[in-house]
Amino acid sequence: MSNVELVHQSHCRIGEAVIWSVAEQAIYWSDILGNKVYRYKPLLNEKGTTDCWPVKQNITSIGFTANNTLVGTLYDGFYALDIINDSHTKISAPNIDYTAIRFNDGAVDTHGKYWSGTMHTDDPMHNALGALYRFDEAGSSSLQDENYHCTNGPCFTSDGSVIYHTDTLIRQKVYRCQLDKNGNLISRSTFIHFDKEGTYPDGMCLDKDENLWVALWGGWGVNQYSPDGTLLQHIKLPVAQVTKCIFGGENLDTLYITTASEYLSDEDRTNQPLAGCLFSYKTNTQGKAENLYLDSGQNLRPNSYNNKGDK
Repeated sequence: MSNVELVHQSHCRIGEAVIWSVAEQAIYWSDILGNKVYRYKPLLNEKGTTDCWPVKQNITSIGFTANNTLVGTLYDGFYALDIINDSHTKISAPNIDYTAIRFNDGAVDTHGKYWSGTMHTDDPMHNALGALYRFDEAGSSSLQDENYHCTNGPCFTSDGSVIYHTDTLIRQKVYRCQLDKNGNLISRSTFIHFDKEGTYPDGMCLDKDENLWVALWGGWGVNQYSPDGTLLQHIKLPVAQVTKCIFGGENLDTLYITTASEYLSDEDRTNQPLAGCLFSYKTNTQGKAENLYLDSGQNLRPNSYNNKGDK
């Protein structure tokens, strides 16, 4: 397992939405199908402390705001999140059929806008009904791209000119998309194509040198790529279904990695007893602090959350 360490035995069905809070020095992640949100603070003591909140709906992505509140996507739209009280306020939702389609991964761009993609709820392998949306400061949504089987992994270069995004299933591609000066998607090209059956690009993040780190569903780890697409390293994990990664820690040099236990056979579960757990990997580089959603002040309740993290 090299330098990979087990952080928390959460045993998530689908661990996702992992994000580092610089203000709290804490890592957040969700179990989408297990309906839980976790927070781990590694610096309080040697073992760290973990909080876990049950939620009634599937939280598929999480972001922080400039007003020290939480936002993110549930299956049916973009919300102001109050995970402590499990009370969430819908900010916006495109007019789509949520009986067949749900939101998935998401992130904030350098303009302070929130991006998230959708996927077919029951059969994304055979339905390319997913799309990529952007939510602005007022909460209004705009369609940026479409015709995806399973959207995942939006992350942005520091200058705001590029978004990396994946179509995880069927196409197995990481896309490099050019953005205009206002942050609108203007072109899409294939950055990496995974042609190995059973290995699918999932959530991603960028380090300070704009190298791309890609979680591999079915690929037993995380790959690091240079800006020109050269594979720099593979970080091997003891579980197959790796879902998302993000930089965190005091110096933003620790890669936190979520995984999943859903869809594993009984034999696979026996061979992968840590499936669904949170892992970390100490890198020789640094990541970047997460962009913050710039809310207009009309959408978020001021007491829904604060970055002091008090219950």
